[in-house]
Amino acid sequence: MWYAVVFPQLNEEEQSAAVLRRLCVHAQRFTSLVSIEMPNALLLEIRGSVKLFGSLEVLHAGIDAAWSGLKLRAHSATAPSALAALWFARAGKRVRIEDCGFLAGELAELPVACTSWDAERLHTLRAMGVTRVGDLLRLPRAGMARRFGRAAVLDMDIALARQDAPRRGFVPRERFCERCDFETEIEVIAYLQKALEPLIGRCAKFLRERQVGVLALELRLRHRARPATRIRVGLSSVTSEHRRLTDVMAQKLSRLELAAPILGMELLCGALQPLSAGSLDAFAALGGACARDTAPQLVERLRARLGEAAVYGIRSIPEHRPEAAWRRIQELHLGVPSPGSGLRTGGRMIDLGVTDEGMPRPVWLLDEPVMLLASEVQQLHQGEGILEQGPERIESGWWDGKDIARDYYIARHAGGIRQWVFQEHRSKCWYLHGVFA
Repeated sequence: MWYAVVFPQLNEEEQSAAVLRRLCVHAQRFTSLVSIEMPNALLLEIRGSVKLFGSLEVLHAGIDAAWSGLKLRAHSATAPSALAALWFARAGKRVRIEDCGFLAGELAELPVACTSWDAERLHTLRAMGVTRVGDLLRLPRAGMARRFGRAAVLDMDIALARQDAPRRGFVPRERFCERCDFETEIEVIAYLQKALEPLIGRCAKFLRERQVGVLALELRLRHRARPATRIRVGLSSVTSEHRRLTDVMAQKLSRLELAAPILGMELLCGALQPLSAGSLDAFAALGGACARDTAPQLVERLRARLGEAAVYGIRSIPEHRPEAAWRRIQELHLGVPSPGSGLRTGGRMIDLGVTDEGMPRPVWLLDEPVMLLASEVQQLHQGEGILEQGPERIESGWWDGKDIARDYYIARHAGGIRQWVFQEHRSKCWYLHGVFA
């Protein structure tokens, strides 16, 4: 079952293609298979949607209402074959045919011009006195094939639903990309932010319609005599929220110094990501509506102010060597902390609850182990400090040339400070590797 719609006001092919692609997005609310027929028509396969909407009449009326809401003049029709529906719509005949048995009789009344065949073929048909599709149906198939080609006979079979004709479905573009040119050059950041607001709004709408989100945005600013300025912002978690997209871009632009006046800009989104079923809220335990989305926005502001490299997530790796047991990740999982997840800012790692089969791991792990002075080692063995737990032997890494052989201890000092220290097997030297909360 096919629904066809023709928009008579679309004439210029280049402009029509862009408009039809945008209209396909609206049409995909009713069916997943939408096909463009240049220069001014869309075809929708709606057999599977009829049951969903209750009846063909309700579905057809709903699709027509979408064009009315967009203030578009449209001619539509429904038929068992795509080509028949298209011919009816081109002829302006509003029909809803479900039974193939009625197809030939209804098509017979259409003018042959609805086929959109080339001008030479249509002229020949008119010279023969063939003005209606019914006249075509009465012509001998063999003679018609010799005179007009097998393609004409095939079109008739497709229109009568005697022959299948698969169509290429519309695939929405994978990323948002929109350009804006300014009437006058912009030299003030505040004016740039104001001009950017509509673009971000359309980007958020683009994401909502596809039920997806992004982790990054890129803004390209064009200048008269300089290379374009590229501004990339990262998000802490997948989102399509207008407020968060606007906030993170505003934070980034607030620190921007314009090298030259701006002639125009282009906003691009990163790769589309599926949205989670529910919103993640790391601070939900604090209560109150104001806590919602606090954590993602905090991380995004830190990244906008400190840079992408300064704030990132961490994930544990099945590895015994502490310095090799984690890696950076761009996306931050800001829900309930799980073993092996965390956040890193600046030069120190904050490890959220990482444990091992042996002793607990410290909350604060140093970037590099620090060798203890002889006096500090002496304190550990003469009553001013206690080796509370240990040793836990970690001996690994022989396969990549970065092997270690260490005995780790938890040392408690007189002031209550608990440290993670180890003695290196070969040198017998002692090192500080972390501090417990």
